[in-house]
Amino acid sequence: MTSDNSKVDTDRLSQIRTHWSAVVGTTPAEECGSTEIQRELLLRYAGPAYRYLLAMVRDPDVADDLSQEFAFRFIRGDFQKASPERGRFRDYLKRALINLANDHFRRLKKSPIVASVHSPHSQEPSYASKIEAMFDEDWRRELLCRTWTAMDAADVTSQTCYSVILKLRTQHPTHNSKSLAILAGEQLEREVTAAWLRQNLKRARDRFCELMRVEVQNTLLFAGTEEVESELQLLGLQKYSRV
Repeated sequence: MTSDNSKVDTDRLSQIRTHWSAVVGTTPAEECGSTEIQRELLLRYAGPAYRYLLAMVRDPDVADDLSQEFAFRFIRGDFQKASPERGRFRDYLKRALINLANDHFRRLKKSPIVASVHSPHSQEPSYASKIEAMFDEDWRRELLCRTWTAMDAADVTSQTCYSVILKLRTQHPTHNSKSLAILAGEQLEREVTAAWLRQNLKRARDRFCELMRVEVQNTLLFAGTEEVESELQLLGLQKYSRV
């Protein structure tokens, strides 16, 4: 049962991303009311956005329809005012999705699930809080996933193996350097010493921290160091961003 549901979710997300890519990609820049950075962010975080809509309306078909409407609203220019000075793109996106769902409930003359990002007043306030937390957790997972993808890409470009050894460390947190070096040697098909492993593990952590900060900064529309630190803290990612 769980496997089937996951497949449906994956298929739907794939369709949503395809649709959003088509809408965003085929709209001339001069006719699009959004920046290139915002369009890229929208496509990157289609998963959290769609699942948030689905949690609010509780109907996959309705969520599909609303996600398409959302893409057209985005192209129309509803995100033109999103900027670092106005807050996080994550919060702006969340508010836009809430407004979209609320419009749907108003058309049906039903009370909305969520009234606002920071103070949800609804028929089910506890449920509203849960889906708020779900959205942030989804966003957090997406950031981590994209950081790992960036690690893999950086290894290819620089001909390093930092992603491999850092993944081994996360998979075997209790192993000592000697045991981890044996596993690394098996994967890399070469001799790996404990000293080499410790040195390169430090470099791998440095790179992961750097790439995560870049990814977080991008979601803040290139905010400063203070804003990046605040976002890392709010999402519970500090431990991943420190050496």
